[in-house]
Amino acid sequence: MGHGKNHVIDRRRFVQASSVAAAALALGATGCASSHPVAETGGTTTQFVAGTYQATALGKKSDITVEVVFSDTAIDSVRVVDHGETERIAAPAFEKIPEIIVSSQSLAVDAVTGATLSSLALLSAVEDCARQADGDVSALKRAEVPKEQPTDEEIECDLAVIGAGISGMASALAAAQQGAKVVVFEKSSSMGGNALVSGGFIEYANAPEELRVEVNDGYLKIFQEVLQFNRDAGLDASLVDEVQQQWDDYYANGNTKLFSSPEFLALQLCMLEGNTYDFQHTYATDVEGGTAWLDTMQFPWMPLVAIPGYSWAHFSGSSEDVNGEGYFNVFEREMEGLDLRILFATPATELITESGRVTGVIGSSANGSTYTVRAKDGVVIASGGYADNQDMLKEHDKMWNWKDLDTFHCDNNYGHTGDGIRMATEAGAAFAELPFNQMVFPFVDTVLYATETTVGTTNESIYVNKAGKRFCDEGGSRTDMTIALMEQDGGVGFQVVDHDSSMITDGKTHTGMDVEYAIERGILYRADTLEELAGLMGVDEATFLKTVDDYNEMTRTFNDPEFGRSSFGPNAPLDNPPFYASPRTWAMHITMDGISTDSSHRALDAAGNVVPGLYVVGEAACGGRGVGSLGAGYAVAQSIYNV
Repeated sequence: MGHGKNHVIDRRRFVQASSVAAAALALGATGCASSHPVAETGGTTTQFVAGTYQATALGKKSDITVEVVFSDTAIDSVRVVDHGETERIAAPAFEKIPEIIVSSQSLAVDAVTGATLSSLALLSAVEDCARQADGDVSALKRAEVPKEQPTDEEIECDLAVIGAGISGMASALAAAQQGAKVVVFEKSSSMGGNALVSGGFIEYANAPEELRVEVNDGYLKIFQEVLQFNRDAGLDASLVDEVQQQWDDYYANGNTKLFSSPEFLALQLCMLEGNTYDFQHTYATDVEGGTAWLDTMQFPWMPLVAIPGYSWAHFSGSSEDVNGEGYFNVFEREMEGLDLRILFATPATELITESGRVTGVIGSSANGSTYTVRAKDGVVIASGGYADNQDMLKEHDKMWNWKDLDTFHCDNNYGHTGDGIRMATEAGAAFAELPFNQMVFPFVDTVLYATETTVGTTNESIYVNKAGKRFCDEGGSRTDMTIALMEQDGGVGFQVVDHDSSMITDGKTHTGMDVEYAIERGILYRADTLEELAGLMGVDEATFLKTVDDYNEMTRTFNDPEFGRSSFGPNAPLDNPPFYASPRTWAMHITMDGISTDSSHRALDAAGNVVPGLYVVGEAACGGRGVGSLGAGYAVAQSIYNV
């Protein structure tokens, strides 16, 4: 079990902070009738059997253990004592819900926006504790929670940002570092967006040598394949020759680590995703600028790895935090003393336009409070794509035939429903289509449909079907792997790793999931032998053992005669127990089309003219995606404030 921060609100501390609650206590002390629910226990009218109780309920990524202290007449304190949830997502729920329970003496508490599963688990555990204390749970659920009164506020600022994910916070923080007054609208209750439920990896082409992996023949094959693809596609030969020269110069200096550069990244993305070289090179150079900016803030980089669908090991993330939390821990630290305000749980609803220029944003919180923000330097839309809006997915679908399905899963964090795209088009911006516009992820688990439950990485694992056979190039594109996965029995495969390639440390996966919890939920299988693992997976033992033997030979020869795989990490062989297998399937992941922008990320209308005052980054923009969109967010602040 994980050990998250303790989150506690006790009745004494709440009363000291609230004159209303203090007055209520004073009335109770003078003998006025209590308005709290009453339970009948042992023939005596009382509320609770006083004491301290604990209960555990199932959250998203972990069990959540709660401790509740009862007096005879009240819930005195509620405390989350242990959890393994994503800290930044769960923290608002673990702070707000106990406060409301104690202040209102009620369990009729709404889930915190963006943290529904953690909220429901906390409430379930408190309910369990109330039952243990012989409390009247039905009465607690009927007790009213006072409604917060709505307010209207008008704010003047320099820059308004819609979305506190990776690209939005990069824009906001970089602008605030230049002295700008910044206001951010965020639909959920925390900053982080999709970065918190992904691997948190970003392309780090200019990483120092000590973070890079050793080059091998497999990478040489991939490099040659990327260059040949772009030559065959008719790309200007000088651009391909430039990358070949970079490679030659790098290794002429005696380097033995894996080469990368923004120009090579652009060529690789042209092969994997399509679009023009100029488009992908803008992305690559933006990412280069973004990682250099992170360097100035002493970001703690981890060694480079490959990630699913992107077989070149030039991705990094935080060495100190799981998923994408490390970026936001750095951002939060850097925000100290800056004029940067985030309006949490306050979705933007419309843009303000005056004389053809976007000048502000209007948003509303759940209690009806309205915020009208006017921004003299512009508005940045960074609210994500539409991966969790099935109507939009079906409308813009070019290859997946979503209309044939009643419903399908999405692995995104809360909020990716295309709101920013809608607001931008209403302000005159154009929606730009791409031939490859919807990326499906072929490695979500079959319980939570989440990416952050992944064990190991794809260039050090195999993917087998229910027959125990490989069915794709595990280092291939996400689209190719998804198509192959959809053709398997039930659309399910098993990702198989061993001790060395599992990336498990101190009982946790590299994404922070507790291994024992994952095994308990059926997200992960573990065995001391491959034979035992085959039994847990329900696959034919002999077939599976031959598959592993053939694969281990490939890791030595870098030759995959069946699927052409070339990407093998240093821990690729499967020969050191314990062995792990995780049932995986597919889910909607990233939308690639969006608002048309220029190279400075200014929104464009259908005629290609700039929409004054409006910038769009991240998945809301055409071609924006992933943690790498941090670079576009930073580039906007550079452009506006001449950084």
